[in-house]
Parts: sequence; structure tokens; C-alpha cells
Amino acid sequence: MDNEARRIVFALFVAMAVFLAYQYIVREFFPPPPPGPVATETTPPAPETAPASGPVAATSPTVTGTTAPTAVATPATRNYAFTSAANLEPIELGGRTGDALRLELRPRGAAIATLQLYAQDQKGRFVHRTTPHENAPYQLLSPVDDGQRDYGSFATSRIWIEQRGDETWNQSWPLDNLTWMVVEKSPDKAVFTTTLGTGEPGGELLRLTKRFTLRPGKPIFDLELTLDNISTTPLKVRVEQDGPLGLQQQDQQTDMRKLLTAQRTASGVEMGKGHAHADLQKASADPNVGYVALIRPDKGAFLWTALADKYFAVYTRPLPPPGSEADPVAGVNGLVAAPHALAQPGDTLAKGDLLARLVTKSALVPAGASLKYPFEIYAGAKDAETVGAADPAYADPQQLHYQIAKSADLSCFCGFLWLQNLMTWLLDRIHLFVRNYGIAIIILVIIVRTLLHPLSVWQQKSMFRTQEAMARVQPKIAEIKEKYANDKVKQNQETMRLFHEEGVNPAGGFVSMLPMFIQMPILVALWSALNTDVHLRHAPFDGWWIVDLSAPDALLTFDPPLTVPILGQLPLLGSVFGGVTSFNLLPLLLALVMYLQMKYMPKPQMPARQAAGRPGKASSGMTAEDQARQQKMMAWMMVVLFPLMFYKMPSGLNLYWFASNIFGIGESLIIRKQINEERRRRELAGPQPRKPKSSGLVSRFFKHVVEQAEQLQHKADSITKPDELRKGGKKKP
Repeated sequence: MDNEARRIVFALFVAMAVFLAYQYIVREFFPPPPPGPVATETTPPAPETAPASGPVAATSPTVTGTTAPTAVATPATRNYAFTSAANLEPIELGGRTGDALRLELRPRGAAIATLQLYAQDQKGRFVHRTTPHENAPYQLLSPVDDGQRDYGSFATSRIWIEQRGDETWNQSWPLDNLTWMVVEKSPDKAVFTTTLGTGEPGGELLRLTKRFTLRPGKPIFDLELTLDNISTTPLKVRVEQDGPLGLQQQDQQTDMRKLLTAQRTASGVEMGKGHAHADLQKASADPNVGYVALIRPDKGAFLWTALADKYFAVYTRPLPPPGSEADPVAGVNGLVAAPHALAQPGDTLAKGDLLARLVTKSALVPAGASLKYPFEIYAGAKDAETVGAADPAYADPQQLHYQIAKSADLSCFCGFLWLQNLMTWLLDRIHLFVRNYGIAIIILVIIVRTLLHPLSVWQQKSMFRTQEAMARVQPKIAEIKEKYANDKVKQNQETMRLFHEEGVNPAGGFVSMLPMFIQMPILVALWSALNTDVHLRHAPFDGWWIVDLSAPDALLTFDPPLTVPILGQLPLLGSVFGGVTSFNLLPLLLALVMYLQMKYMPKPQMPARQAAGRPGKASSGMTAEDQARQQKMMAWMMVVLFPLMFYKMPSGLNLYWFASNIFGIGESLIIRKQINEERRRRELAGPQPRKPKSSGLVSRFFKHVVEQAEQLQHKADSITKPDELRKGGKKKP
């Protein structure tokens, strides 16, 4: 290792030592303030008859494209309220050996407090664990706390009675904070109920029953909301049913959570635009809007909505009511639920959580009749293999096509989803033989780089020859610049003539980058596969250092997270130096191998005059030395920026890029040896008469430009100096 390399490595270790020492001193002598008091849950309020806000700071949304009805507290409806129970004891569904889910339900809101992925393998380990080391089920959904109380998933937000008999009511009741009565519970089923009435004998109007039924052995449960008209008059009703809430963020660097919807169009199943938190925050904060319409009723039948992250999703699929083929959903509204008004900026409580609210169509329920709203919910991984194992219709592109949700993670990848699927397929096939995804990644690197080896050889040799040719003609270019110093047009003409005669392509440096551009879709496809493939989640490489290829290698962990002063406030790169939860060694090793690859890249030998820093008296402009210096500067920027960008990325991506650069170093050494052997043969053979070189595309282009310029110059001279041209350029006596 030369002195320059030693200085770089030493500087990296010194910088890291200073960083760790500073953070230790700050944490030891300036500890963070203790957390403030936690808001305790208050006694549930009595049911209201006037509209009240649900878990959203803005007004409650209604059906898309309709006018929100105004709640009128008339004497006929003033005393109507839903019955409330006092028992708040939670109910557990599933969580037994062989179950795929574990649900914790609570009477308040008749909602799901927590949802855990409970499937186990043959060794008794949870398939989706919380951490690589802890054998605990992964909690997919959690309650969202706004500082006053927490909100669960699949609460029935509000019910509207638009008409009672011939009387127009337009009255609504919030139900998400109501304590429902538990009337049935078993290991697979829980039933809640509440009744709307005056509390007097014969004053009952409407009874609501909510059933949660877990399907044994499958990551699916059914939710059914039943409305029983127990009055003597028909009722026209509409319901707002909430979807899942509290999906955990899985990616350390980027919040990949989105609300998704799918509709059946003439061309098949089509997924709408994925809405992230930022898309919904502005609409939810606007009291005149409050939501974003997630579906277009004129586009086709609504199929499902999902709250998804990089690996998992919770799909809510409305089913037609018994005996009907009609779609019961009129609209799906996306909003941000449960924002904490007192939270500090940047706090997760201040952001709230994504929520899809399904609004049913208005329906008339005759006296003594019932109306049912059945929903089917799938919770788990969103890859085709897993959803197909739960139900073949989920993985069928012509039916429900759940795996299309993965394309939301590839919004910048456009039409190359097939390439990402190919990389995932290759990685999984290799894993079947080696049984280690880290080794599978290295083998995949070898396969990809071997296939691209001819392009890499052409790239490096082309770059070398271009730099060598530019260095060879540089003295002639300097002479042209000196000879035509006052005539820029002539200077450019002669320079292009020189490029044509010498067969030099000044754009060869850029042309030689074409193989890299060809590789970029492959690299991005593989990056997407490594970043979103659930099989790589918690997949180890060595078991002690890289224990999770889907997360940073985390050689040392910091609790609480550390932030580098000043650097943490920088734009773009500030996120790298802020909230650092671990010391990751792999990106630093990546910087080292990138430096070595740059060092061993073949480079032409400069003439002694240029190497000594004396390019010539009239060599203003981009010399060969300037080009080499510029390329070296760009290479150094990549050495510094790539590890910074990769610092918080999954270790599987770092491992791929690390192995790819190791392969590249070997390639560079081989190509460098080939170039040196070619140069040695030329030196032994001595000077050879130069053979005429066939004109290439670039050479012909330069020749054409020069000829066109000479013709234009001749026409200009014929106009300005006609007499001189007629006499062969001689002046008049």
C-alpha cells in the first residue's frame, strides 16, 4: 500500500475515532432530558348524537363526489344514542401452534389493538421474527396514540342514518371511541354489539353486530358488520369503515409505507397511485378537504385497498353482501389519522398514521330486515409465493393480483419490473443450492459480472486508448491553437481535421461509459430485489457480524442514536449523519475496495512534458493531463459518496457492491496486464509504418463538419471578396 493509500486509511480511522469519542463525551456529560409524562387513558365519553371528530384532526370525510350531510339534532332524534359497555378486557384470537396470526381485540371501537404474524417453521421458530436474535412474532399492526388515547385498526368510524321512513334525518354517530358489548368469544371468533335507541322500552332503532373470525392456519380473517333494523320504519343508512392502522416502518432510511387501491378495468386488475404520508398530510390538515379520494368510481369495480410497506401489507377486500353481486363500497378515502397536536416537529406522533376509510353506498333497510357488510382481510408478506399459498386467487393476475403491490416500491423503476423479478428469481434459485443468501449474492455477482466482462474489457481499453490518443495529439492541438490564436473558427476546423486524420475520438471517454449505462438497469433491478424481497429479511451471512442482509451490518449499536454536529444538518447528506443507530463496517470496506479499483484502473503513460506539469505554451483548454485529473476527481467523489449513500442501506446491497468491486479489481489487473503486454510487443517490434485506418462514424462526422465549414467559408468569401476570388486571390493593381 503506497503512502497516499496509507494516509487515506489513517484519516478514516482518525475521523471515526474522533466521531465516537465526541458522541461518548456528549452522551456522558450532556445526557438527553428525561421523557415527559405519558398521557393516561381517560374514561370513555358517553355516546354522542351530533357528529364528532374521529381519529382525524380534520372533518370526517364522506363519499367522494357527494355533499356531506349536516347533522340536525331535532327533538325526534335528540335522545337517540348507542349503548356502551363497561368491560374493557381485551380478547385474543389465534396465537396457537399452527395459527398464522394472533389478534388482540378490544371492546373500545370493536377494533384490533395488535396484529402479529404468528406462523412458525418446523423448528418452532417464527417465520417472521421481530429481530434476527429474538424468536418473537413480528407485530405488524399496533395502536396509534395521539396523546389523548390510542386508536385501533378496523374500527367502524361512523354511521349515518339519512332517512327514517319518510322523514329526512341526516344524523350520524361516531363509533370508534364507543365501548361495544362482547356477546361471544372463542379462540377463533369474537362478536361485539351495540344498539341505537332512547334507552326506553320500545325505543330501540338499530342494532350493530361486528364479527371477527380467524381462519385457522391462514393469514386471513373475516370481518362482518351487520345492521339490524329493529324499528317499525325503514332506515336509509351509510357506514364509514376504517381499514388497518399502525403499520410499523421497516426501512431505516426511507418511509416506504403507502396506501394502495386496486380496481378491475377493461384491461384487468389495475393498481392506482400509491399514496405516502406526505401525499395525505396536506389534504388531512385542510378542514375543507380532509382526505384524498383513492379510487375513481367510473374507472371500474373496486377490488381491494392495502396498507403496505417494503415486505408486508394488510389487504382489505369488501365482499358482496349475501344474495347480491353489487359492490357495497362507494368510495375509499385516504387520510392521516391520530396526529398529536402537542408533539414536536419530526416526532412520529406529529406525523400520525396512514388510514384508508371505506364509505359504503346508501342502502335502505326495511323494518325488521338486516344489512350485512362482509370484508376479507389478508395480513402478511406481499410476494407472489406467499399470497398464492394463502389463496390462489390472490396471486392470479386475472382475479385479485395482490402481488402487484410490490410495484409500488419500484415507482422509479418504470417498465423494468420484469428485470427485478428475474434478479429475485435467480437469487432464490441459487439459494436452493447454497442455503445462504450472502453466498448467493456473491455467486450472483460472479454470474452478472462474467456475462458483462466483454463489455467491461471494451470499456476500460476504450478509455485507455482514448486517453492515450489524446495525449499523442495534444502537442499538435497546441500548435493549432498557437497558429490560429485569433481565428477561433479556423482553430476548430483544423482541430476537427486533425481528429479525422489521426482517427481520434475526443468523445471516446463518454462512449466508453456506455457499458456502465447498460449495467445500470441490472444494478437497480438487483438493488430493488435485495431491498424488497421478504426472503432476505433477517437472512444471515455469517451469523455473528452480518446477521440480517436486509439491514445494515451494525458491528456496534448506539442507544440512543447519535448525530454528528453540523454534518447532520447538511442538505441531502444530512440524513446519513443524523440518527445514526450503529457503526457499520461494510460501507467503510466498500470505500477501501472502490479506492483500490480506481488505483488499478489502466491509465496511459503521459509524455514527460505533461507529466512534469508543462503542457506547452499554447495549451490552454482541456489537456490530456486535465482530463486525467478530472477523471481522478470524479473517481474520488464516487469513493466518498457511494459509502455515504450506502451507509444506512441493507448489508445485502453493500455486500453485492463490495463483491462487485472486488471482481472489478481482478478485471482491472487482468486488463492492465493485457495492455502492458501489447505495449511491450509494440516496443520490441519498433516503429511501424502507420496503416490507413478505416473511417469510423465519428471520423466521418468530423470530416463532414470540416467540409461543410470550408464550403460555408468559401461562399462567405465569394460574397465579400468576389474580385479577389476571380483573379485567384490576387489584389487589384
